[in-house]
Amino acid sequence: MNAATHFRLWLLRSVLALVERAMQTSGSLHELLARHPVLQSTIDEAAQSGLDGLTLHDALTQLDDRLDQFAAHAGETLPLERLRRALGSGALGSNPLGLSAQGLSCFLLCGLADEDPQLAPLVDELLGHDGHDGRPSRALLSRCFDAPETTATPTTPATPTTAATLAALLAAGFLREELLGRWRLLSVPPAVWDVLHGLPPAAGEWRFTPPHELPLLTGLILPEPLLKAIAHQRAAAAPAALCWALRGAAGSGRRALAGALARSTGQGLIEPASTQAEAHPLGTMGALATLLGAMPLLTLHPAPGERLALPELPGYRGALAVRLPCYGGLAADRRVCRWLELGMPSPQERRRHWCLALGSSEVADDLVGLRVPRGTLHRVARAVPPGCVDPLSAVMAEVEERGRFALDGVAHRVAPVLRGEAFLLADEAREEFAALGARCRHREALGAALPAAFGHGSAAGVRALFKGPSGTGKTLAARHLAAEIGRPLYRVDLAATVSKYIGETERNLERVFEAAESLDIVLLIDEGDALMAGRTGVSSSTDRYANLETNYLLQRLEAYAGILIVTTNAPERIDSAFARRMDVTLEFPLPDADTRFDLWLAHLVADNAVSDTRLDEVALRCALSGGQIRNAALHATLLSLQQGSALGDAELLNALQREYRKAGLSCPSLSASI
Repeated sequence: MNAATHFRLWLLRSVLALVERAMQTSGSLHELLARHPVLQSTIDEAAQSGLDGLTLHDALTQLDDRLDQFAAHAGETLPLERLRRALGSGALGSNPLGLSAQGLSCFLLCGLADEDPQLAPLVDELLGHDGHDGRPSRALLSRCFDAPETTATPTTPATPTTAATLAALLAAGFLREELLGRWRLLSVPPAVWDVLHGLPPAAGEWRFTPPHELPLLTGLILPEPLLKAIAHQRAAAAPAALCWALRGAAGSGRRALAGALARSTGQGLIEPASTQAEAHPLGTMGALATLLGAMPLLTLHPAPGERLALPELPGYRGALAVRLPCYGGLAADRRVCRWLELGMPSPQERRRHWCLALGSSEVADDLVGLRVPRGTLHRVARAVPPGCVDPLSAVMAEVEERGRFALDGVAHRVAPVLRGEAFLLADEAREEFAALGARCRHREALGAALPAAFGHGSAAGVRALFKGPSGTGKTLAARHLAAEIGRPLYRVDLAATVSKYIGETERNLERVFEAAESLDIVLLIDEGDALMAGRTGVSSSTDRYANLETNYLLQRLEAYAGILIVTTNAPERIDSAFARRMDVTLEFPLPDADTRFDLWLAHLVADNAVSDTRLDEVALRCALSGGQIRNAALHATLLSLQQGSALGDAELLNALQREYRKAGLSCPSLSASI
């Protein structure tokens, strides 16, 4: 028997019990059918179920025997039997006898009007009230169905009263109670009613995965130390109030591991459809987990340093799993927590994941070099079409799209480098820039090669400080670095990140850092001195919280495992502790005369009429930054287009004077004619 057939039989049993009660107070079955013709369909259904010719009492007795036989054979898979056993286990605070047949019929009666609205008048008549659309109250159900109290004996314990049964069902989330006028009326939550029917819970609210669709623990690709930790903790005595605390970055494989842990105990997995738990009332989650035989999976989002308490799940007392980020924690709870950390997979592990995701025996090193978590890896691999000859391009396009979504509102994509875009550095700076590129490309190999004295993960992240006057090419250098290592570049929007509310700045920054780490993108903090200013003496609460933000950022930078570039034209404002945490510092001075000449050549249009002698003089005497040269060349080109002539000395001199006026400086005297 499946769940739907089992539910229909129990619903038939409940309606027949209702008819029996109604006949005791309202006359014969013939009179009842005359007032409520809809009951004829129930009588016909009973006849088709093999109960034809029996009295109501005998029909109920035979139905109870048949349901008991079904429960003995398939009880573990039937939601109503799971409910009866859970309420009878003592775990939900009910009588050890469990949910009696009469108690279960009362429970189903609370949802009968939603199942068949035509039966609502019969329920209202039996309970002695009108206008409630068939929704009963606890008091009316107790008055109608409770038998006179009997004294319990050692061999025959007292049967739970209807009031006690309904109270237990309410406390466990299987029923809800709403105030309507002077009545508190009962109903069954729609998601619970659907599951009793044998249907999955509403997809828009809940995500349920049955056991056979969950991964096996033996099929997960995980590091050996983590597999040993799981085996050790599973071998230990597993208390009913067990909580698997799964810590890791977004996409690290926490849900897959939770599903495998659930399947190892024969359970499915249920979770809110959105990972934002606060967007979903969890009052019925425990009830659904019990009915479905599933382990609940919660996702908590504590702020850095915050400890959150586990939400209560009425109706469920088994093991559960909680997804947590790399920061924050759980407050003391009655549950026994077992912690599992899911860090970034090693290159060897990522190679196995890529082979599995792409269905290939071998993958390119460029794909393996993409440092992304397990879950993210498999999700971006789905963007690779079958037979694709360049899977890396498809993967990077998907990474960029996910970056836009994850960082929307707090960071913006920086335009990639265009072919032929000028990028000129002095010899010393060029060597440092090349070393930075090598450090980014080989950071994992470097970390593996270092001795233990360097500490764990010392080379996982790369933090670079670009300092120099405005317009010297710091942002351009960041764009070229991202292009050189084949990663997208995102600039942090400080206006959207920094908040006046306590803790919000840290939360926003953590969102940025976590997304950048999990997608292996290059992060740019422009004008970083605004965030990394030196700590001050504490003379007010404002100073104290400002220092807390600085301390958080210091700790987060030290643990950051991605590639971060900070630019500033005021390095003296940056706290020395930040400077110490930077792996590479590049100085971007104003360009010398030779570099300025090259910059002018690169930015002036190819068919210009500027004389070489004039260009030599401008490069020698006008000590402009690269950004200023770019602006002047742009304006000179505009002037030539406006006048319909080639860009010549006059347009160049006009643009130079304009650029100096913008800077509040006097333009050097240049030869009148050359």
